[in-house]
Amino acid sequence: MNINYNHLYYFWQVSKLGSIAAASKVLHLTPQTISAQITSLEQRLGKPLFVREGRGLRLTEYGQLTQQYANDMFSVAEEWLETTRGDLDNINRTLKVGISDALPKSLVSKWLSPLIKHERITNLHCIDGQQSELLAQMATHKIDLVLADKPLDSSTPFKAFCHEIGKSQLGLYGNSAYYAKLSKNFPSTLKDMPIILPAKASPVTNAIQYWLEDLGINMSVAGHVDDSALMKSLGQQGFGIFPAPLSIKEEIERHYDVTFIGSIENVYQHYYAFTPDRLIKDTIYSEFVQNAQREGE
Repeated sequence: MNINYNHLYYFWQVSKLGSIAAASKVLHLTPQTISAQITSLEQRLGKPLFVREGRGLRLTEYGQLTQQYANDMFSVAEEWLETTRGDLDNINRTLKVGISDALPKSLVSKWLSPLIKHERITNLHCIDGQQSELLAQMATHKIDLVLADKPLDSSTPFKAFCHEIGKSQLGLYGNSAYYAKLSKNFPSTLKDMPIILPAKASPVTNAIQYWLEDLGINMSVAGHVDDSALMKSLGQQGFGIFPAPLSIKEEIERHYDVTFIGSIENVYQHYYAFTPDRLIKDTIYSEFVQNAQREGE
């Protein structure tokens, strides 16, 4: 099916501005012309985009979906048009960063600090979510950069670049009651104790389980939690001990009122930045990766 993208653009302006009259002033077209073009688009799609509500218009469910796609299409087009206005390395822009729920936010804030101060970034928009969902949004230009704790899956159906930006050895933390029970003669005291782990498929979970097997220690899994902040809060409340990076040990102890119990030998959390494969290359990505890697050294 072919559509007239001028018609889609007129629809997009009406959906943003809320009325045909408002859009006519921006587009410098008569309301009758815009109305006729949107009607033509609806006929081509076979679905209504607006319904009349009093003296105004309301988007239908399909109109809302179409608006989302139009937002993506025309925001990318506007970003592309910025490239006609000068040097590609001097274009100001909004940067949308996807942040995996599993990442410690104190680390994320350190990585993002240079972006907040960057002279070319007018707005930093951070989006939390699952890694797979964030990567899917990056594939459709909804996100510019993704930060996560797992490497790129080879089955990912689009091209992206994976950069390791840091790593940290892991340790086990718990509230004062668990610290009193477990700190002496660690790690043998871990036997049958409850532990809160990341998702079952997480590389960290697998590595901790191998470590425990090597030691001949069985622990009781109190739950699998992918959100790092929730995991720490559950640990604070006594649901079990939990793994977290040693690189932010003092921050974890201070913020969650827990105590470091012991190190998990040879088990590390790796951190990654995913950048998109775009026709227009932007030095912001390479600058971010280099700064984050220096921060992780």
